[in-house]
Amino acid sequence: MAARISASLKKKLARVRLFLCDVDGVLTDATVSMGEAGETKRFHIRDGLGLRLLQQNGIQVGWVSHRPSPATTKRAKDLKIDYLHQKSVPKVGAIEGIQRKAGVDWEETCYVGDDLFDLGALKRAGLAVSVADGLAEARAIADYVTRQPGGMGAVREIVEVILKAQGRWERIVEEQLQ
Repeated sequence: MAARISASLKKKLARVRLFLCDVDGVLTDATVSMGEAGETKRFHIRDGLGLRLLQQNGIQVGWVSHRPSPATTKRAKDLKIDYLHQKSVPKVGAIEGIQRKAGVDWEETCYVGDDLFDLGALKRAGLAVSVADGLAEARAIADYVTRQPGGMGAVREIVEVILKAQGRWERIVEEQLQ
């Protein structure tokens, strides 16, 4: 694990049981293409695998977006995301509803965000993460700022940090070497 991970951050990483993130600007590069076929978004394949690895290791995964999108719904179904919330309402309330269903509290929740609508969730999360190109205020609140920008593997980066802190990454790698 990188030397820049402090003891207090390791403690927060070890507590994560629910991983939630924004979609546009976190799982995507914030670009939305519109055309005859409708809306399209680009998702990074390694982020998707990272989310599946979390699930395989007992960490529930959810997406909380302020903006409904058929492309987001389709990708969430493809990845078997545990919780998908896509409504133009405050994210804190939506997250608290997910937490009740998941049986966790804020201390056990990792939230990854990038913009204004994420600030309340980042302030409350046990582990607050901003992507590298997130709003300055999001980066200031965050316990961890990714090296990668949104949509370019930032989610996978924090997933690996979490799994390493929880002592699970080495086993995952070993299984792939067989």
